Amino acid sequence: MLFSVGALSSLLAVARHVSAATAAAPAHFLMISGVTAVDETCLAGSAAGVWLESCEKAVAGMSGEEIWSLATDGTLVHARSKTCLSPQGTSAAGVPLALVSCDAAGGVAKWELQGNGQVKMAQSNMCISQVGPSGAAVNAAASASVSASSTLDPSHGAALAVDGVASTYWVSKLDEADAVSLLLDFGEPVHGSVLELDFEFVPSAFSVQAAEASSENWLQLFATDSNALKHVKIPLAPAKPMSAVRLIMKEAHPTLGTMNGRKLVGVRSIRLLTRLLQPALEPCAVAAKSHDARDKFFTVAVSGFDPQAGAALAAEMPALESADAALSSIVVELAKALPAISSCKPGGPISLRANATIQSTQRRREVLDMALDVGQEAALLEEARGTIVAARGLLASS
Repeated sequence: MLFSVGALSSLLAVARHVSAATAAAPAHFLMISGVTAVDETCLAGSAAGVWLESCEKAVAGMSGEEIWSLATDGTLVHARSKTCLSPQGTSAAGVPLALVSCDAAGGVAKWELQGNGQVKMAQSNMCISQVGPSGAAVNAAASASVSASSTLDPSHGAALAVDGVASTYWVSKLDEADAVSLLLDFGEPVHGSVLELDFEFVPSAFSVQAAEASSENWLQLFATDSNALKHVKIPLAPAKPMSAVRLIMKEAHPTLGTMNGRKLVGVRSIRLLTRLLQPALEPCAVAAKSHDARDKFFTVAVSGFDPQAGAALAAEMPALESADAALSSIVVELAKALPAISSCKPGGPISLRANATIQSTQRRREVLDMALDVGQEAALLEEARGTIVAARGLLASS
């Protein structure tokens, strides 16, 4: 099930509908941030943490990550997880927020919704605000230190993958026998939201890993052995900050990863869009002086929250992922067979098997990722169409 932008606007409009019925307890509501940003953002949460998410994207996900209720004792209850909003550890300035068990030892924070838009801790002078320079998404890759395990020549160096110039790109050496890697070191912890890859010479098998800022561990974010796309967008879940990202390209695509019959891989652009603002505590008087209203939240009632609706839609996602992987696998296998078709000397029966592997070990692909971005599905279908047409043309001329 896919949504158009217009349909999502309608969903958000429904979410904003306020009636006498919704004002009655137990009320569910969105906490829309007043912070200056390109998109309207809502406070959202999961086991990974608490963050500001595009309201349109969050509502489209139908998961309830952005829906809250205020209990009679003052706790802010997260609709999806039934956990409570509370600072991590102490209640000092700058302490980030998290979702914890409402029955946690030592109790959880109690909150008061103020008339000036602030969300204040009861019996405290601390309010919810944001830590970070601005609400705008920033490409952290643009300032990263970049290195590659293989480079064709000085005019195609690794830095060209992040220079923001459309006409430049990094390229590996020809016919590399081993995997080729591209490393981006950010120099400081960053919270990534989306990783965008624009390939010049496409790898059919590649993986993406992130280095945790607090350790030497590498966490695999994504892996596939049947890529057929030049443009790949990988959504990242809010999680621990990362200090580096490593792109490991294991195999060049049989047609999109060649030059004059030689295999290679190349990247025109890597973009890591980051969340610069992180919800945290701040003294209410200090937060009230913010220049971008980052301490203000506006509660907008929703008619209720039915987790079954989102769960039913989310249950269809594995089938869609499998279909994507199967189609991509067949496209790659067919592309490998094109040289044999053109020479009319197949080395054996051409077997097109849907045995692809596409993994996101950081999280499953979610409904909200699909709802606002169907471009990759359209690109995969277009690539499949082009490969099939090429194969038919070769068969017709043989």
